[in-house]
Parts: sequence; structure tokens; C-alpha cells
Amino acid sequence: MTSELAIQQRQTSVPATVAAGMTLFRHLLEEVRMQGIAGDGAQALQEDGWKRTLAAVIALLRHAHTMIESAEDTIRKQEQRIAHLEGLTTTDELTGIRNRRGFYEIFIRELDRCERGQSEGGLMVLIDLDNFKAINDTHGHAAGDACLRLVARTLASEIRLMDTAARLGGDEYVLLLANTTKQEAAGRAQRLGKQLNNLSLAWHGEIIPIHASLGLRSYARGDSAAAIFSDADTQMYASKRERHRKENAEAQG
Repeated sequence: MTSELAIQQRQTSVPATVAAGMTLFRHLLEEVRMQGIAGDGAQALQEDGWKRTLAAVIALLRHAHTMIESAEDTIRKQEQRIAHLEGLTTTDELTGIRNRRGFYEIFIRELDRCERGQSEGGLMVLIDLDNFKAINDTHGHAAGDACLRLVARTLASEIRLMDTAARLGGDEYVLLLANTTKQEAAGRAQRLGKQLNNLSLAWHGEIIPIHASLGLRSYARGDSAAAIFSDADTQMYASKRERHRKENAEAQG
């Protein structure tokens, strides 16, 4: 069930109750009219009929009010449940930030805003942890999970409300720095890269360093999601290869 269906239920339940009440009301009025024209004592019967009609209508309205309140409460709970379920489909269970599906929903909307001139564009930042496999192999998967959560918290704490942080899967993350200039976004991404590569996890008396490679791709009107992801991914792996080259050179020197 979707939230649209819940709204539709709200829109149809109340008119149905009112229609039923109007049908009963017309029936009672017809009964009074028939009593009012039947023989002697017609006026007394008519007055009595009106009283009974009024009492019936009041009772009906009270009952309808109770039914409407109950329906509103049920629909409100359904909408809350739907919102919760929809949140689960777009949230990464381990880290609490958005997952791949949740990111794509926001990213496509942001590109649409660019096309309509409502956003000047921004920057996508792909992030891949360089030593995640070694952390898992050396310290165990629990340490790896703690590392993933630490990175997610770091990313979430460094973005604006209009930006988005997501975990695409495994040890790969993505940031969307929306509606900002290329220069400003690049500066923020550079600072974030330094922060990530100076990040460490305290784990059972040990300090586990974290290293990450970043791939940056600015976007604007006319760009496609596939091209942006592809370019950012290419740059990220180029950055990773350059890091490994430097590390190997330092080890041999």
C-alpha cells in the first residue's frame, strides 16, 4: 500500500458516511411528511416526527463523527507505517545513511532541478576505502563494520542539509554536494579527503588507520547520471593506483 492509497481512502470514507446519513435523513423526512398528511392529529404527529427526526440526525452525526475519527486514526497509522517501510528501502541498515537506491532517487531529482534551472549543479564524490579488506582480515568483520559506521558518521557530519551521503555497498560511498559552485565543492571535497585519510578507529586497545581514495566529478545542466558516475569512478581508481604507486615507491626507497 502506498501513501497515495491511504490518502484516497481518507477522501472516499468521509463522503460515503455523509451520503449514508443523507439517505437516512431523507427517509425520515418522508416518514414525517406521510404522517403529517394522515387524518386527524396530523400536526401533532408532524411535530413528533420532527423531534424524532432531529434526535435521529443528532445520533447519526455523533456516530459519523466517531467513525471519522477512527478512520483518520487508522489512516494516520497506515501513513506512518508506509513512511517507515519506504525509509527502510532507501536506508543502509548498517550505517543509517542512504543506500544506493536512496541516493539515486535524490540524484535524479537533483539532475532534473539542473535541467529546469533550479540548481546550478554541484559535485559528486565517490569514495572507496583502500585498506578495508586488510581491516576485515586482520581484526575481523565486527571491526570492519565499526569502520564502515565511523566513515558514514564522518561523512554525514560534514555535509549540509541539501547534500547527500550514501553507502553504495561494501566499502564504497558517495557524496552529492548539491547546488554549489565547482570551486567551493572541490575545496570541501579536498578537506574531506584529508579528514578521511587521517581517520582512525579505536578497537579493543588498538588504533586502526583508515585510508580512502576519492573520485570527483562536477555536474551541471545537460549531464547524465551514467556519465557522471563513470567519470567519478575512473578518477577514483586512478587516485587509488597513484596512492599504491607512492606507497610502493616509499617502501622500496
